[in-house]
Amino acid sequence: MRTILRSVVGGFGVRTICEATEGAEALELVVDRKPDIVLCDWNMSPFGGADFLRILRKDTDPIIKTTPVLVITAHARRPIILEALNIGIHGLVAKPVAPAVLYRHIGEILQRQELQGRSTGISMPGMPGHTGGSVLDLSSMAPDQPADAEDQSLALL
Repeated sequence: MRTILRSVVGGFGVRTICEATEGAEALELVVDRKPDIVLCDWNMSPFGGADFLRILRKDTDPIIKTTPVLVITAHARRPIILEALNIGIHGLVAKPVAPAVLYRHIGEILQRQELQGRSTGISMPGMPGHTGGSVLDLSSMAPDQPADAEDQSLALL
């Protein structure tokens, strides 16, 4: 999956793409490289996407703490989506993901960051920091087909 993501993202014209095979390596890359966005699988080892996000969001460096994270997962079920939103994601897409969908989500996240400033994730009704606005429809995030066994992936842009 990482190879496909790398190819797709490279096709968008991204000049620098860094990869990590697991969460600890990804955290090191985020600290060292301060990427514009992180594409993260929810299921990683030695710790998963939830732990990766918790560590990232607790960092004392405001740039690292507010690094936009797009979760790409084969397990896009409501409890996982809500947990990810509560921890601080900027978006979530279900596998398999079409290049056009990935491009749109990355573009929206980066544009939102440019227009509204850096944040630690999406603000939703009932969450701390929510100031109003529309309610997210989470039903469209779930995949139409059952999740298959995917390799763990994390790509940093």
